[in-house]
Amino acid sequence: MKFTSEMWKLGAILLLLTLTKAYDVKDPIPKDGKCIWYGMCDENPTKPGMRLNCEYNGDALPLTDQTSISKLEEHCPSLVEEIRQEDGSLATCCDRDNILDMTTQFSKLEGVFKPCPACMDNIKKNFCYFTCHPYHSNFLVPTKLYTKEGSNTSSVLTTDYYMADAYSQGTYTSCDHVYYAAIDSLAINFVCGGYGNDCDDRKLFTYFGNNSFAPFDIVYKWIDGPMEIDTIYSETITVSPFNVSTTPCGTEDKDLRCQCSDCRESCPVFPDPDPGYQMPMIGNIDALTFSLIIIYGILVIAILTVACFWRKRRDPSDEEVKQFIDNVKPSFIEKLTANNEQMIASAFTHFATLVARYPVTFMLLSVLPIIGLSVGIMKLEVTTDPVDLWASPTSRTRLEKDYFDTHFSPFFRTTQLIIVPIGYEDFEVVIKDELTQFEQSYTFGASLNDTFLLDVMTLQNQILDLVAEYNGENVTLKDVCMKPLYPQMDFCVVQSVLNFWQNDPDVLEASIEEGKYTSHLLDCFRNPTNNDMVNNCLGTYGGPVLPYTAVGGFLDENDTLAENPRYWEAEALVITIPLVNYLKVKGGNNTDLERVKAWEKVFIEFMEEVIGENNLTSTMDIAFNAERSIEDELVEESVNDVVTIAISYTIMFLYITVALGKITKDCGGILVESKISVGLGGVFIVLLSVAGSLGFYGFVQVKATLFVIEVVPFLVLAVGTDNIFILVQTWQRTPKNKGETTEQHVGRVVGKVAPSMLLSTCAETLCFFLGGLSDMPAVYAFALYAALALLIDFFLQMTCFVALLTLDARRIESNRYDITCCIKRSSKKVDKDENDDVSCCYNIFQHVYAPFVLNDVVRFVVLVVFLGVFFSSVSLSQHLTVGLEQDISMSKGSSVLKYFEFLNQYLSVGPPVYYVVREGYNYTDPHEQNMICDFNGCDEDSMLQQIFMSSLQPNITYLASGASSWISNYLTWISDQVLDDGYMAACCRLYPNGSFVDNSLEFVFEASATCLEPEDFVNSTIVDRPKPENFMTYLPEFLIDNPHGIMCPSAGHAAFADAVEILSYPDSNETYVGANYYMAYHTILRTSEDFYTALQASYRLTDQLTEHLRNKTNFSQDIEVFPYSIFYVYYEQYLTMWEDVIVSLAISIGSVFAVMLILTFDLTSSLIILLTICMITADMMGMMYLWNIDLNAVSLVNLVMCIGISVEFCSHVTHAFATSTEPTRLKRAYEALANMGSSVFSGITLTKFGGIIVLAFAQSQIFQIFYFRMYLGMVIFGASHGLLFLPVLLSLCGPSVNLQLLKEKIEKEQKMKGAVNQGFDATAHL
Repeated sequence: MKFTSEMWKLGAILLLLTLTKAYDVKDPIPKDGKCIWYGMCDENPTKPGMRLNCEYNGDALPLTDQTSISKLEEHCPSLVEEIRQEDGSLATCCDRDNILDMTTQFSKLEGVFKPCPACMDNIKKNFCYFTCHPYHSNFLVPTKLYTKEGSNTSSVLTTDYYMADAYSQGTYTSCDHVYYAAIDSLAINFVCGGYGNDCDDRKLFTYFGNNSFAPFDIVYKWIDGPMEIDTIYSETITVSPFNVSTTPCGTEDKDLRCQCSDCRESCPVFPDPDPGYQMPMIGNIDALTFSLIIIYGILVIAILTVACFWRKRRDPSDEEVKQFIDNVKPSFIEKLTANNEQMIASAFTHFATLVARYPVTFMLLSVLPIIGLSVGIMKLEVTTDPVDLWASPTSRTRLEKDYFDTHFSPFFRTTQLIIVPIGYEDFEVVIKDELTQFEQSYTFGASLNDTFLLDVMTLQNQILDLVAEYNGENVTLKDVCMKPLYPQMDFCVVQSVLNFWQNDPDVLEASIEEGKYTSHLLDCFRNPTNNDMVNNCLGTYGGPVLPYTAVGGFLDENDTLAENPRYWEAEALVITIPLVNYLKVKGGNNTDLERVKAWEKVFIEFMEEVIGENNLTSTMDIAFNAERSIEDELVEESVNDVVTIAISYTIMFLYITVALGKITKDCGGILVESKISVGLGGVFIVLLSVAGSLGFYGFVQVKATLFVIEVVPFLVLAVGTDNIFILVQTWQRTPKNKGETTEQHVGRVVGKVAPSMLLSTCAETLCFFLGGLSDMPAVYAFALYAALALLIDFFLQMTCFVALLTLDARRIESNRYDITCCIKRSSKKVDKDENDDVSCCYNIFQHVYAPFVLNDVVRFVVLVVFLGVFFSSVSLSQHLTVGLEQDISMSKGSSVLKYFEFLNQYLSVGPPVYYVVREGYNYTDPHEQNMICDFNGCDEDSMLQQIFMSSLQPNITYLASGASSWISNYLTWISDQVLDDGYMAACCRLYPNGSFVDNSLEFVFEASATCLEPEDFVNSTIVDRPKPENFMTYLPEFLIDNPHGIMCPSAGHAAFADAVEILSYPDSNETYVGANYYMAYHTILRTSEDFYTALQASYRLTDQLTEHLRNKTNFSQDIEVFPYSIFYVYYEQYLTMWEDVIVSLAISIGSVFAVMLILTFDLTSSLIILLTICMITADMMGMMYLWNIDLNAVSLVNLVMCIGISVEFCSHVTHAFATSTEPTRLKRAYEALANMGSSVFSGITLTKFGGIIVLAFAQSQIFQIFYFRMYLGMVIFGASHGLLFLPVLLSLCGPSVNLQLLKEKIEKEQKMKGAVNQGFDATAHL
């Protein structure tokens, strides 16, 4: 938000102004008129210090003073041309004093209307003809005279001014869009007094004639043609309306033409917006969906055809099988795959046997180093700063934010309240205009009820008086707030409607008692810069209270801030207190920042207490927020959900410890066969793996995020649990060979399952390590922490857990109880039958589930259904919403969540946006200035003009305004009064000793000169551009100069003190302009899409501006313009979210495929796993659309994790299928599903399902949406694909049996048992 100088009205300027389009008509002024005044006489008795014109009822007098003639020719060329006689002489109704007074006021007017010469020219005509025309009695009639006591001369005290609508409307139209940078608003709102944005041509002139700044009263009257009137001289005369021609602001005259920012007629016709890429439609269906439907239909027909053919196949005879085995030799790939499998199995067998022989030693050797790594947790830094969490340090917006923060003051910290009345109703008010005597009815919103305003005033002033404590020192609001006019005015900026009464309850009460508070509100809403003696609307800090920041709820849904908003219908009051911000210095002194945060903390505590007590606020519904609120909420949210997370993990831990055991017929042996110790050990390994990963990255200073702490344990537990169940259940199902020791048995079991575990771990680890290539901090941190945790977990499982399993095996063999292993069971073991070593889950899978799933009809249905879901999900995924709404990040019941809701409901203006020009632009050269500035003489395609023209298409550019311009204000400030010798009231003035006058007084009588003289400008007759060598001379003074009342509102301290960086050349004392910015406003932004689309539009604009400046400059091409707004850094990720998602998922899935292929040399298996993981991922994205889960960094982390978990669901079953030596695909699928599928189901599936359900009860919406919903989807889709679709697919098109493994198995069986090779379906492998 920009706080421009003291927004006082332009004094006599107010006597002037007119606005709007112009008409090319002219009624000649009859030449039978005369003067009604000449010269200046006494002071107005009702307005001290203001002189009246001397009454004179006679012919015009010759004007001979050459200075006066020159000024008249300069400012009133059309008048001079009209009244100049043939001999070149002039006769006027004004003398030197009249002309000097008029042209002095013109210099003030030019400060407002200089950007639009046509407007200024039309306005000057009004006062030139009014003051000097030799026949002005034709349209001016004195109505009251004043004679000072003891004087023999009279002065004109009041007069009627007869005017035609054509002139007033033409003048108004030529000016109605002129932008006044000093108040960041339309000039017409500034000069129309209490009418403000409710101004029109008649109201404007009416106010000109009757206000506290006019030296005498002028009553404007509109007539259509000549009419007779009676005068104070007791005579009847005929008057004609003043109706000289006006110049349209869009005139072709280059000297008068106004630019687009000040004249809509000059704006180009904008082309229709480019809708961007649109998916082609076929009827009512998009092309992608239509194509998927066609492909799906073809596949279903193909599957049905193949299914019919498949059922007619004949199984080969034993003789055919024998012949096939004898004639077919294993291929090179089959030999390579078999040898690789045997090598890995052999290595792990030997290693596990070694571990089993020395279990305690290996437990210590494996655990102690990881515990040592875990110490690094003490050095771990967890990122809670939203900027660090969402924005990459190398991202464009982050670099630009850092540039902005280091070259200018960081964006202020906002403390804000939104207050909605309870129990109050809207009310009707009839207000009579004191000037026009018109009565108008208004419906005021309940928030503007007088009693409610007084209550809010009490609350507000209590807030302003809050005192915090930091390091033993008191911190008041004045210590930390923004004070734009300091040191002249030591008051904080408070954007509140109550500041219309200067935050003084006595002033408000007096206004209420006088019955004027509603009219005062209307006046201040229309013109917040009003500072006349009747209505002072300026806040205590010396600047205006901007209505669109002080009230809310006056816009209809989907409306934008219009030119004439109905502020009085406000449903809510908004109090905004900007606080000074400071850069956070890592490891440095952050005292100033901490002082601000200390006051914010007291504010939050105070508001919670006030709302809790409900005394003062019983009639208020309040939402509040401080800058630190979101960060505090994120931390508190994590703490609040600790119980939910703890319950979730506890359920999973309990399930693991119980499910690993066996139920036997021997009830007394249950405690012996249980695996509680093993389960607890496995859980400990998971926790230690996570701790080791956290500790390692703590040592190397890789910041963690809340996602890491919340998500990585879930992932490692999923993978670890799966491996534990596979290892334990394989051990339980694998009987000891005759003569085999326990150590050898454990080694053989580990060798059997380790290749599959190694395969999945390598795939997952590489998947996550490559995920660390992402620029997104959340994805980057999660990927690195997850990859290392999985590696540590696998290492501990192959060492510590194998050792623990060995100790447990020895315990069982010695018939000792679990947990209390020192107690031996007294009774003898009961003989086991063959089913005692298999779990209930295995029996169900072997005898019920597998036969059902692999039934021919079921297989057909599974393929059709899963392909249908997959294609539907692909179609739905294109409609995923990108973004993360602010309210989702807060827990239910959060004060910040309520604030976000109120913000969306009552917000009426968007955030500011700064257009930053990097260091390197040469501002001293007039040509370069014209490429930037936005007033007369500047390029029509200048940077500021292009920004403004963009704001005329807010639905495309999301810009609500043009940009304020420090250079335009500076050029106005430095040239003020230079040609008029008004150095006492000039903006830039000097004492006799040549020093700068640094104070805010309107008149400094000690001043002796303006800062620059006419010869210091490029054109000494125009003085709008200082010579290059003079440009920098007084720029520092401009940036510290406060406005001089109504005389110089363009001084730059309040508005631009931080907007310009002044640097010095290293080898001299010369200075130059460094980084600088120009500020505009966005439209209302409510959704994530609004925010990142606004950012995208800003980038398009600034890229275009950069190219434009580089093409036109006469100096260095090292020019860059970039946009900055406080929210950009959070939303840049969404501009490339789809690209990031595709790249991240492609890298993750591709790495899984690569690892599978490299470690197995099995292309078919790798492709099947690739297809299945792709289907799981697509189905997850389809579910996200149906369950209203947006695509953002959080969901991307979950999708990457989904790929890792999908490996667990797919790789083990596929590996079991690929290494099976059963004769047919159907039998191999059956074996893999029964043996490995049961472990996957009882392991990762049931473990995670139980823990996930608890997350549904979390307070945090992020947990409910992105963890509960997405985790549940991972488990459901992973299990359904891994245990239903994958076995079916393998049974139909899985890899052929590995003949090398088959032959080795047969040879081994023949050698050991002398058995004969059993037949198999040879043709199934062809």
